[in-house]
Amino acid sequence: MTNSDVFVCGCQGSGETVDKALKNVSVDGVRFLSAQRACRDGISTILDSKNRSSGARCFVGCTQEQAVFESVSGASANTQTIEFVNLRGLLRGQPGLQSSPEAAAAVAALAAYETEFQVEPVPAVLFKSQGRIAVVSQTDKQLHHAQTLANNLTVDLLVVDASGVVLPAKRDLNVLALAVDSAEGYLGSFTLNTRKTNPVDMEMCTRCGACVDACPTKSISKDSFAIDLGSCDQSGACIKACGEFKAISFSDMNLVSAREYDMVIDCTMPGLFADRQAPLGYWHVGDSEQLMLEAMLDAVQTVGEFEKPKFFDYKSGICAHSRSNKEGCSNCIDACSTKAIRSAGEKIEVNPHLCLGCGACTTVCPTGAIQFALSPATAQGRAIKTAVKAFRANGGKKLELVFHGPDFEHNWLESAKKMAAINAGKSASSDFSLLPIELNHSASAGPDLWLSALAFGVDRITIVQSALEGAHYGEPLGAQVGWVNTLLEAMGLQRRVRLLAVGQTEQLFQPSNLVASGVQAASFELSSNKRTRMEFAVDHLAEHAQKHAQLDFEEPIALPASAPFGAVLVNKDKCTLCMSCTSACPASALIDNPELPQLRFIERNCVQCGLCVETCPENAMELVPQLLLGPAAREKRVLNESQPFHCISCGKAFGTKHMIENMFAKLSAHSMFERNANRLKMCADCRVTDMYSAKDEMTIFEVKK
Repeated sequence: MTNSDVFVCGCQGSGETVDKALKNVSVDGVRFLSAQRACRDGISTILDSKNRSSGARCFVGCTQEQAVFESVSGASANTQTIEFVNLRGLLRGQPGLQSSPEAAAAVAALAAYETEFQVEPVPAVLFKSQGRIAVVSQTDKQLHHAQTLANNLTVDLLVVDASGVVLPAKRDLNVLALAVDSAEGYLGSFTLNTRKTNPVDMEMCTRCGACVDACPTKSISKDSFAIDLGSCDQSGACIKACGEFKAISFSDMNLVSAREYDMVIDCTMPGLFADRQAPLGYWHVGDSEQLMLEAMLDAVQTVGEFEKPKFFDYKSGICAHSRSNKEGCSNCIDACSTKAIRSAGEKIEVNPHLCLGCGACTTVCPTGAIQFALSPATAQGRAIKTAVKAFRANGGKKLELVFHGPDFEHNWLESAKKMAAINAGKSASSDFSLLPIELNHSASAGPDLWLSALAFGVDRITIVQSALEGAHYGEPLGAQVGWVNTLLEAMGLQRRVRLLAVGQTEQLFQPSNLVASGVQAASFELSSNKRTRMEFAVDHLAEHAQKHAQLDFEEPIALPASAPFGAVLVNKDKCTLCMSCTSACPASALIDNPELPQLRFIERNCVQCGLCVETCPENAMELVPQLLLGPAAREKRVLNESQPFHCISCGKAFGTKHMIENMFAKLSAHSMFERNANRLKMCADCRVTDMYSAKDEMTIFEVKK
């Protein structure tokens, strides 16, 4: 553990404070220091300590005045940063009394987690914006806002219906009669596929008015220069009047053209990216004035070069997406709400500019081919392990991890507690101590971390999703929670992982009949391999179940289809032992025997990707989601085997008995083998010899031209 100083404040002695709660608490590697009125005249005490420290991390146990600290600290010559951990909010948000040992243990656990959790820097993804922005609208309603934006940006206002537009006298922006059929891209690189909705190209139009005067049906507006197609007789008088400017054309009304922009403000419904989570540089405001003003404020500040982390790390070698043009696992593609992931032959391809770092792809990946790089499971697991140790060492009894994303207010736990008390008509009564852990996104932690946390001694895990997170990732995350709970129930541990929406946080404070797990804390360190992490955790939990619930696990545990564990059933009557499945299997779960015609299987390696099922030419394979525990899961077992078939001429083994007999039954009646069916039972050499030795064999030279 890293040596760290954590400053806590007495909050003027109001109620139960963090410094009181920590009076009898100790955490290895952490020194708790009291700083009265820390957010005011006590700031100097913290800054002096930071300046004197030699490598120790410096934390303030409150986030309320973070901006004040950062402002004052920024003026200091010392480059060491002050970090913040919301110990005060945690203490006030505990279900039990703030003065209880369990509340103090929870504070100790959070301090241990935050001081232990450190991640290495990840590569950056670069965005460049030159300030070219499209404001997409149905009508001219946003013209005033577009003019305001034009003071700082290069603006195109794209309107479907330009008939009501009154073009501004000063041409400081383009007002274009264009409908946007589709959009793609991201900040600095948007492409809008547009279609003309009026014959007049307003970019080329000089607004001279010659077309208005020439129009025999008076169909051209003198304010917008848009043509009323309902009354226009398309005589061509306007085109002739326009002359060499060529700003009017009726022939290209249905042609789609691509326009490039750095940013897009979308005022249409349901929006250009309604089918996905929108990329950076795009704001969907609909007809909301407030959202429009917020988008304008953001847009004028989004010019220049920007960076964001590259959130993922992908290893194509263990990806189970595709082999030989057969598709297997597509979990990440299906889960990605930004459509940043696409199929690319036998692997997937992730666009780092579209990726927003939800991490759902890493949660649903069965092999660990794609992993969350910004806060890897190894670092999080190490910190959770340290937190549980601190919790137990300071008298904690039942610990519940609460994973949540960054969309929550710092005091959200305290607010949820108050609401629960109001609705219940009494104080909160849960006997769990809550340890909230903020993730980059609620979907970025998955079964490998959940199971590892339970193996380290956590008693329950709750994932709380914001409304936006739930809309995009509630289903895939729920499927993962489902198979994990099925496994835990089969082990006699009850359902210990749950998924809550932001409106259900009162359940954190409701009484529960879930007892402490009783699992002895595991000592293993988390592997960088996802499968290994899950296997270590599952084996530890299974060992606990065998000791305390007298379960033998001789039979496999049936799991839902979303589980990354399972077996393969082979129809021996159909299987010809062609071994196509062994070359397709990305996890080496299906293997052949170089000595004998055998199809063998290592169940612990199987990721249930389905490539074997898709590849099998005989449709002889079927997936069975399950978990086999114990040594048998790692052993090679025979799924199908056959005796070798020996050439009827020379006795050489050249295939399996089953394969040759099947082939003979299907082809012996074919005209090609009508007189020579026995050649199907010969090896390649003997077949050729037989053809040349047969007196009645026709050769190519005997075929009439």
